[in-house]
Amino acid sequence: MQYRARRRIVAGALVLFLVGASLTVVPASVAATQYDDFSEPELEPTVQSGNTLSPGETATVTVAVQNQQGGNMNFDRSIGDLSQVVQTHQIRLGSAGTTTATAKSGNAPLEVKSGQKGLGTIPAGGSNQAAITVEVAEDAAPGMYRLPVTMTYTYVDQIIVNDDGYYVLRDTETITGHVTVQIEESVRLDIVEATGEELYDSADGRIAVTVKNGGTEVARNTELSMVESSQFRPQSNGVALGRLAPGETATATFQTTVTGAEEAGTYGVDFRLRYEDENDNPRQSAVRTANVSVTAGPQFDLTTSTSALYVDSTGIVELSVTNTGSQPATDARAHLHSMEPFALLSSGSSLGTLEPGESSTARFKLEVPDRGLDGAYPLSVTIVHDDLYGNTIESETMSADVSVGPERSFEVVNTAQLPAGSTQTIELTVRNTGKTSLNDSEVRINTNSPFETDDDTAYVGTLAPGETATVSFTVSVDSAATTKTYSIDTSIKHDNAFGESVVTDIETAPVHVTESESGPFGIGMTGLAALVLLPLLVLIGFVYRTDLSDHILP
Repeated sequence: MQYRARRRIVAGALVLFLVGASLTVVPASVAATQYDDFSEPELEPTVQSGNTLSPGETATVTVAVQNQQGGNMNFDRSIGDLSQVVQTHQIRLGSAGTTTATAKSGNAPLEVKSGQKGLGTIPAGGSNQAAITVEVAEDAAPGMYRLPVTMTYTYVDQIIVNDDGYYVLRDTETITGHVTVQIEESVRLDIVEATGEELYDSADGRIAVTVKNGGTEVARNTELSMVESSQFRPQSNGVALGRLAPGETATATFQTTVTGAEEAGTYGVDFRLRYEDENDNPRQSAVRTANVSVTAGPQFDLTTSTSALYVDSTGIVELSVTNTGSQPATDARAHLHSMEPFALLSSGSSLGTLEPGESSTARFKLEVPDRGLDGAYPLSVTIVHDDLYGNTIESETMSADVSVGPERSFEVVNTAQLPAGSTQTIELTVRNTGKTSLNDSEVRINTNSPFETDDDTAYVGTLAPGETATVSFTVSVDSAATTKTYSIDTSIKHDNAFGESVVTDIETAPVHVTESESGPFGIGMTGLAALVLLPLLVLIGFVYRTDLSDHILP
């Protein structure tokens, strides 16, 4: 450390000195007395604590600045006048005032993060401390290093008392000292490689990391830990790696839940190594960060088709699910959620494992009540699958539209006729007015007064859209029936897509009752003919027998 050379300034040369110094002047009528600068502060920096550093760490070094001034002073006259000035102005001779210290890295493999530190006044024989933050380079070589510390301070350079008063002269000095730090042999955790497997939001995936001891000391009984973050929550931790010599590598695998990574991208994951040093002291490394890729996971596209899905029936919805994501959806299942107007007869269906780009179809059985209306309706769907560790992952609720057809319908296109009081066969012609076939169908009638029948069912089979079929029924009509058009309730029973019987709404079949074919006595034409012909036949028989007798008798 270099100090300014001592100076002795006489009163006659005072004006020249004032160019670079501060001056305090107080008038007084005293003889000239002078204090010289034999008590200039002697500042020396030393390290109080934290001088042992490790590569890669950020540490605090406590630097103490000591004022080693011994209190030697030089006076050229009586001390009494000077003492009065010192006491009046509370001047602390030999003190370093407004002291600052600035540490630099010099040739040391570290960076000083702290700027200038204020130390205030350091009296003779005293010291003040400052905390200096340093960041040691990852590849710092072990050894002893000197850090330059620049110190700036003010001090009382001269006090002059003469016939005109007294003068207090202060000067500012900047000096440089050094402190010594030691960078010791240590273990340094380096990340060689990190890879992720099936990492996507809300799922448990796997991270494999290869680490290296990049330091100069052997790490014993090592244990690598994954540090929880806002994106990764480790489910397994503390993987033992054993002994790691300098330059040696090891690989560990961690199960982790991905959280808060709603967008695909690269995310940082932190690791820390716990170990024992060569003296069996427990130590831990600084946290090291690796980058891994997080994907969007399985994504799904839905399309639908329907079969026999119409009002007042049970139909099928086929849901085609395509995995458009970059990860497989293991053991995928599709789930429907209740939504008007459907009644879910099945709500879950297995899709199997869907690799990226693969599709699978789920079939659901739905019922549409008779109060429903035809048209397009949304289905609420979620797709669930298993992650790498068998945990169930559920997609967001998605919507898929399905079309509901109108209720199956038919009409009777002819009008049957029956005479009052008769029992006859009538024919009814029915037409399928719906958009799909009526399979395994049969026409049913339900009679009310004035009609009666024991023959109320006629089989048709398949009746395609727009197709007609004619069926026959034996029907009796009351003899007292009024001549007019009546109706008979008619329906068609058919099988739906599941082979279940479905009955259409009732349609009316018009049947016109005509006048009775009976005579004036209420006997029909056949009976009347019998009444007329019977006597005639009896008479003819009698004549024939008489004639025959005449030929036989002598």
